[in-house]
Amino acid sequence: MAKKNIVLIGFMGCGKTTVGKELAKNLNFYFVDIDYMIQKDQNKSIEKIFEVFGEEYFRKLEKNMCYKVSNFKNYVISTGGGVVKEEQNIINLKKSGVIVYLKATPQKIYENLKYDNKRPLLKNKDKFKAICDLLEQREYLYEKYADMVFNIEDNSPFVLARNIKSDIQCIL
Repeated sequence: MAKKNIVLIGFMGCGKTTVGKELAKNLNFYFVDIDYMIQKDQNKSIEKIFEVFGEEYFRKLEKNMCYKVSNFKNYVISTGGGVVKEEQNIINLKKSGVIVYLKATPQKIYENLKYDNKRPLLKNKDKFKAICDLLEQREYLYEKYADMVFNIEDNSPFVLARNIKSDIQCIL
């Protein structure tokens, strides 16, 4: 049986990219970050894409990229926090991947993002309140689409990667 991809979902700032790189290394998989691919393809930061074209345009780019990476094999794929807003993204990603939700509390997310001023959906807002509001809108989607859930609280990216590898081995 061919190996599947591992798709990391979760709120911004929960460590999808950091954990994903470590997990890919541990599994001898490739790593790809959908947001990075969009930035490279558009030659603009996510922040700039939101500013110039808006969120709806960004979500179309994200949907196209999810379709593209769904054809990859042996990848750990890091998604943007809003990828779950479009069900077709998850349908495409599940075709070749196991969906792993990196779960975090609003407090942990805030702690990770309090000095980050590049997140368009948190810009010029009460950051903690914006995190709480967005997480409230999305958490049920993360839970709904996840094949596996890992709580990031009190775990380093290295421990999380090791735990995911251990639990996922039987389905790869």
